[in-house]
Formats: sequence, C-alpha cells, structure tokens
Amino acid sequence: MFKVELIGNLGADAEVITKNGSSFVAMRVAHTNKYTQQDGTTRETTDWVDVTMNNPESKVLPYLKQGVKIFVRGNASLRVYSSPKDRCMKAGLSVAASEIELCGGSSELVPREVINPEDGALYKVAKYYQCDYDTKGFKNGDVKVLVDKNGQMFNVIKGGWIAPAVQEPEAEAEQK
Repeated sequence: MFKVELIGNLGADAEVITKNGSSFVAMRVAHTNKYTQQDGTTRETTDWVDVTMNNPESKVLPYLKQGVKIFVRGNASLRVYSSPKDRCMKAGLSVAASEIELCGGSSELVPREVINPEDGALYKVAKYYQCDYDTKGFKNGDVKVLVDKNGQMFNVIKGGWIAPAVQEPEAEAEQK
C-alpha cells in the first residue's frame, strides 16, 4: 500500500459517479512546476492525478469546483495504459482519498459575509468556510439558512461550517 499526500488545484468540478449501484466522487488534481533553464527560458510542467472519494455525501463536495486548491491524503496506485492518441504506453497516478481538505477558496464559491434574513444580522465567513454564526445549541443535522448580498442561500451547520444551499430546479419544485 502506498500512502500519499498531495496539494493541487482541481482541473474541473468534482462529479458524483454511480456504477454498479455504488456512488463515488471523481476529480482530477493538478500541480504545475515552473522552473528556469540554464539558457534563461522559463518552462512549466503540469502533473495530473486522478482522485476518487467514496463519500458522495461529504460536506466538502459543494466546494470541489474547478480551480480550488485542495489537500488530499490517501492510498495511491499506479496504472499503466496505452494511449490511443499516440499509441504509446503511459503511466498515471490514481489516489483513493481517505481525507480531503480545502486550502482556501474562491470568493465566488462562498462570500466573506452572510446575512440572517430574519433579523438582518451580519456574519463573517472565514477563509476555510466557517461562519461566526453561533451554533452552540445545534444538534447534528440542524441547519440555518443565511443569504449573501446577492440573495444566494447558504446553509450553516453545527460548528459554523457554511456551504451553498442546494436549490431544486423550479420545474421539479412545482411538481412537488
């Protein structure tokens, strides 16, 4: 068993995939190395790692969007395959993640401030998606909905963790 830790940016939004009745999350993580050659030219190379996570209900899933920097810890495996494009044998690294952490995020995903629509109280949101809303009386599963200045809804759960609220498409909501 190979244990690895890596930090990189997501190349695309993570997606939930269902195969044979089981769901998992799949994503690609990239890291770019920049260096200067002896002749003074700057070069860069990008390494890609395929990452899977067996917990599609993870609280971190709404944040796994293209460009977000994440830390991944898990079991690595090397896969060898034939490239149909250039007919060469290639190798790639795959990681079955046991832990994923956000290393900061885009202000587009979570605002820096949210408002309680009931009383207009303003709450700050930290870099690591934690709001200063008081959740001391919260039990597991309790959720408080707050909004940003654009009216987008966010869920706050026990511990003050904040995530974009999942909104049903209007057509599905009307049928219910």
